[in-house]
Amino acid sequence: MLFSSKKVIGLDLGSSSIKIAQLSITKNGAELENFASVQTPQQAMTNGEITDPFLLGEAIKTLHKEQKFNRKKACIGMWGNSAIVKKISIPRRDPKELREQIKFEAQQYLPFDISQVTLEHHVLPFSFNNDMMDVLIIAAQNDFITKYVEVAAFSGLNCQIVDVSSLALANVFEFNYGKLKDPIALFSFGATSTQFLVVLQGEVLFVRDIPVGGFHFTNEISKNMGMTYEEAEALKLSQTENATEVPEETRTYMNLALDYVTEEVRNSIDFYGASGGDLQITKAYYTGGASLTIGMIEHLQDALKLPFEPINPLLKIKTTNKKLNPQYLEQISPFLATSLGLALRQEGDT
Repeated sequence: MLFSSKKVIGLDLGSSSIKIAQLSITKNGAELENFASVQTPQQAMTNGEITDPFLLGEAIKTLHKEQKFNRKKACIGMWGNSAIVKKISIPRRDPKELREQIKFEAQQYLPFDISQVTLEHHVLPFSFNNDMMDVLIIAAQNDFITKYVEVAAFSGLNCQIVDVSSLALANVFEFNYGKLKDPIALFSFGATSTQFLVVLQGEVLFVRDIPVGGFHFTNEISKNMGMTYEEAEALKLSQTENATEVPEETRTYMNLALDYVTEEVRNSIDFYGASGGDLQITKAYYTGGASLTIGMIEHLQDALKLPFEPINPLLKIKTTNKKLNPQYLEQISPFLATSLGLALRQEGDT
């Protein structure tokens, strides 16, 4: 399926920006043909839930046309409150009985009516108990899926696949780095949410969307220094290691947000361990716009005693588009991963 001609563009709908990626996939690998982004219209999305499909669709339509994308089929990623990914353990079953059993088990974990949900599952190829089987369940409310499909329709695109953004992150990581034998953490630090995954040998063991991101730094500056959100954002972005013109108290409020973000990340790692994550995480890889926040990654490394390495989403993906020169690609690298992971999917994938 990976080398079929049923190509889609990857559509990453973030709370801060919309990103579109177009890949050409052949037996020789993958090539980035086009990439573009635009600011997400205000109040169009909340925690992954789409509140204004038309507004989002118009922004995508304009971006798609202006940046000369030539594909209409799309793979869109859901995130936040719109989708749930969870590993469950059940007694070993005959594959023919599995779907009904998973539906029964899933009802215990889902905070909504099972009859209003689209439910998929993936049996993990290994288990830590011979009498049990570990299954990854992916659930999304049908109303939420409809909204994502509506966005594509309003933008003039044809939504072929509705994926989960966190799984797209795992997808692009495996494409570039292969199946690592030790458990690793993947983090995508976004504007309002951080996706956290634990991956082992190419299989996703744990997924959690942590409700922290770049917004928390801006918000601390805004509320404590009595300035607008826009002014606080500009002040946050102006910080460098040797910044001299930034008010001294800015660092104090940045550190307050940093402590909060670190504690939330630590709690999520602890939650992974408490939910049956017997294998200890050995390393973390990260991406996302908020990962550029000054001092954040260093603070996380020190506090969590875990090595962090940036994800290179283009490690094995080439580009011949002159618009996407090396300097530009380096600049946008933290924003690419999810849209590339979505673009690696093919029409007909499940």
